[in-house]
Amino acid sequence: NPVAATGSGCELRPAPELGVNAMSETVYYLSLSEITHCAHVSEETVVTIVEQGIVQPRGAHPAEWQFEPPMVATLQRACRLQRDLELDWAAVALALDLLDELEQLRQDNERLRRQLGALMELE
Repeated sequence: NPVAATGSGCELRPAPELGVNAMSETVYYLSLSEITHCAHVSEETVVTIVEQGIVQPRGAHPAEWQFEPPMVATLQRACRLQRDLELDWAAVALALDLLDELEQLRQDNERLRRQLGALMELE
């Protein structure tokens, strides 16, 4: 359910130029004003976060930007890091990259542990 993806009850609508993709799934996007409302952040903060590459909306200019629903959580996470740890935005971008990499390594480790366990059972 795309609405639940935002976690904030914000209304999502299909992107008009995309309609339905090849797999018959509707694609949903949020405008700049909608994502600021859903994430409870200012437009200035969103622009700064986009400039740092923390989220990458579709569109060349803020008036054209379209954000995927999971970006709401990324914006909120970035703002928490910036506020709680008093980091500058470049440090927030680095921290988020490192946290994502850590999560990927944990998933890889778990997958490899399962594979090793399966191989050990064969012996």
